[in-house]
Amino acid sequence: MKTSVLGTFAVSTALVIGVSACGGSSAPEGAAASAGSPASAGTSAETPTPSPTPTTDKAYTSEELAGVVREVRDSADRRLTPVPGEELASTLQQSKDMLSSIEVEPAACKELAASGQVPSLDGAAIALGLSTDASSGMVTALSLMSGLDQAALAKVSDPSEQLEKCSNMVMTVAGVEVAVAITRIDGVSGVAGTTAFRTETTLPNGQVQSVTTAQVVHNGVVLSAVASGGTDGAAAQEQAGSLLDSAAALIK
Repeated sequence: MKTSVLGTFAVSTALVIGVSACGGSSAPEGAAASAGSPASAGTSAETPTPSPTPTTDKAYTSEELAGVVREVRDSADRRLTPVPGEELASTLQQSKDMLSSIEVEPAACKELAASGQVPSLDGAAIALGLSTDASSGMVTALSLMSGLDQAALAKVSDPSEQLEKCSNMVMTVAGVEVAVAITRIDGVSGVAGTTAFRTETTLPNGQVQSVTTAQVVHNGVVLSAVASGGTDGAAAQEQAGSLLDSAAALIK
């Protein structure tokens, strides 16, 4: 639910620690325009072909995005459960509060995470849906966000700086240090421009929590799919990619 890659990592780490305590690429290149041949001497120049009118991406409302979420199916053909708007707003605020309380090394990674946060829901529409696989324990989430400015969209489209500088971090939450490793993954989704990565968080007891994330800007909408829990990394990639592909097909 963040425009920052690292924002997702920090919040995921905080949630992992909290649950444990309680329970014991580059954007696609545009096509180059063809250059016309110069007119011959003594003849009239050909009438230039009008340039195509630039198209503007549709600005979705939260209700419209929620409608898309209700149509999406996961890799097991299950419908997602939409999160009510009031609950979503509360979760976003809690996530921001969590991120502000987390210490990160290298320090630059905390700055990148904070700079990528969505400051508020004002002017942006968002929807979130969840799916749970009872047999494996895997939980998947799909978030859709519309109405962000170009600067925010650019951070999702090309997170190379974050992935390069922050592939190995140490995060401190409530005095507990955890190691976080980030690995980029290819071939997760068929949507052009998708960035996918796996986050592995090692807790003090040696337990490793893995989260697979796939995200892309598609027709001006930020699509993020996250799969966590379970023990099958390939299944997590399949789930995240399936959600992203399904949602992208509905965003026109």
